Amino acid sequence: MDYPFILKFSSISNLTDARYAAGAWADFVGFCFDPSSDHYIEPKCAKEIIAWINGPVVVAEFGNQPIEWIKDFVDALQLSVIELPSDYSDQSVLDLGVKVILRGNDINSPLFAKADLHLVNSMEDYFTVKLVAQKPVILQVTEKQDLSILEGVSLQGNKELVVGMSSCENWSIILENYLN
Repeated sequence: MDYPFILKFSSISNLTDARYAAGAWADFVGFCFDPSSDHYIEPKCAKEIIAWINGPVVVAEFGNQPIEWIKDFVDALQLSVIELPSDYSDQSVLDLGVKVILRGNDINSPLFAKADLHLVNSMEDYFTVKLVAQKPVILQVTEKQDLSILEGVSLQGNKELVVGMSSCENWSIILENYLN
């Protein structure tokens, strides 16, 4: 499917969700490498899942980990895109030679103008960041809504019900709403 917006799947933690994202022609599929997050995935597991999908660009999603931590993941998984919170302060992350998705609404962040994409969690933040950002803005969508006005949509990964089974029904409802 060719959507008129950027499509990102965030915090993927299982093969079912990753394959759904690839089958939906997602632009990006993200894996959370922030150990303080409930969505954290072990790098070995992420690497196994990544080997099974084609199409989407893989995004490493981080919190405020040190630059060495991020560099190790970028090198080990051969990544070209990372996602960081807007309060990330180590600007040397830009020296890694990867694209940066900045998550949050801090328009005063030192990384704001240098980010390649922006990701926000509310429609209010979407319009605030959109007014200032020179790059596309992606909205984390959790329910059915009008997607036609958005530059980008991000859908949060699901927890597996049992190994090998994850419900992607919420994603289908959101995306099918756009198609109808």
